[in-house]
Amino acid sequence: MRLKHILQFIRDTHFDVSRRLYRSTLLSALKSDDKCSSLRDFCVDLERRGLVSQTHPPNLAPKWEQLRDLPNVLYAGFDPTSDSLHVGNLVIFLNLLRSVQFGCTPIALIGGATALVGDPSGRNSERESMAKEVVANNRLKIERQLEEIAVNFCSLYGIHNFKLTIVDNSAWYDEMRMIDFLRISKSFRVGEMLRMGAIKSRMLNSGGISHCEFSYQILQSYDWYQLSQQRDCHFQIGGNDQLGHIDVGHCYIRKMSGKFAAGVCLPIVTDRFGNKLGKSTLDASKDVWLSPQKTSPFAFYQFFRQKPDDEIHSLFRFLSVRPLAEVDETLKLHSSNLGKWIAQEALADELTYLVHGESGLHSAKECSKVLFHGDVDYLKQLSVTEIEDLFGAPSCIRIGKDELTTFGQLADRTRGDKISGSVLMSKGAFYLNGQRYTDPQMRIDLKCIYLFDKPITVVRWGKRKYKLVRWM
Repeated sequence: MRLKHILQFIRDTHFDVSRRLYRSTLLSALKSDDKCSSLRDFCVDLERRGLVSQTHPPNLAPKWEQLRDLPNVLYAGFDPTSDSLHVGNLVIFLNLLRSVQFGCTPIALIGGATALVGDPSGRNSERESMAKEVVANNRLKIERQLEEIAVNFCSLYGIHNFKLTIVDNSAWYDEMRMIDFLRISKSFRVGEMLRMGAIKSRMLNSGGISHCEFSYQILQSYDWYQLSQQRDCHFQIGGNDQLGHIDVGHCYIRKMSGKFAAGVCLPIVTDRFGNKLGKSTLDASKDVWLSPQKTSPFAFYQFFRQKPDDEIHSLFRFLSVRPLAEVDETLKLHSSNLGKWIAQEALADELTYLVHGESGLHSAKECSKVLFHGDVDYLKQLSVTEIEDLFGAPSCIRIGKDELTTFGQLADRTRGDKISGSVLMSKGAFYLNGQRYTDPQMRIDLKCIYLFDKPITVVRWGKRKYKLVRWM
């Protein structure tokens, strides 16, 4: 019944060209006896995918022999500085999860305490202080996100008897006295701490660095030490900006317990313009989040579905949790059928299911079918609320019926960024229910722009940017 249910899901959600690949992956995943069983094998796989940017110690790759004696336990840390993880966090978290397929035990460390301090890595200035209540709320939301993705991962690949271990570092800091922290700090030399890249760059900056952020590396090292003592965890994965922290933690564990610890830095993924994955340098409203309240499943799906061919190869290898052989097979099929978006659709399907579950993927694909394949009649049978749910809250705007008078005002209201909607409208980039409007001064007649006599209007900018307006 289990296999039948999984394969039925594949058929129901229209995995299309990649259906055969998914079925093969699921069947092999169900055969747990065929899995590899070591941290070393996992790291070899990371390297083959192009995911090993740096290691500490620096001579770990390519043989990874030093890992043979380590426990098959690893962790990655996530500070709850926001109420949602970002799409860029998937590179670390999905590969952490993927280690299960090699017989490893992954641990997600939530920085409920360290988020109050702030990691200086990759920043030119200090983070604004966050209230404890805000961090605590963020921590709960991010824990739920990680748990839901882990459940979807197990569901998709038929993995049983696995529950993600999530640890909050507040567990050992909340009751720690200041004198205890200072005694821990005796193991760290200021001269060595100053040599960390993030610290050096901030010291050269006119703003300098506070003692609070300067101490972050001590806290992260102590986190790792606690995990090594409590969970037998001596291996860490993190972003490329975490090498300094991994170095310091490696030395601290060796000093305190005499044991070996190691880590791998995964690349910080950027687009062809050098922007971080899903991050907009011009408009924060265009950032891509994992929370459906901040980025709808439809927008999340389309973010990957619309990736250009020159980016999709590395993204697929970095983010897909399929076995590497199937990743390469999909990319080979994609390369021989350019223009059919095979890899983009396969990755969008997989990631949307992992992040938003079966219902999220279904709504994203239905919404895409309506907007990009002319199946607008599907909306006739839905209520206004159901249509809003289909688009997702972040893609919907509610506007009072008497609030706007011209199409130019509507264009400005629906842009959501710093670019003038009226100007773009006059250039022919503004569509309502599929019809182009170019005159910003033209007065609005709501009855003419209602969709199927429902108080809603589908707004399109250019070819693929959509918003839904509900008239109140």
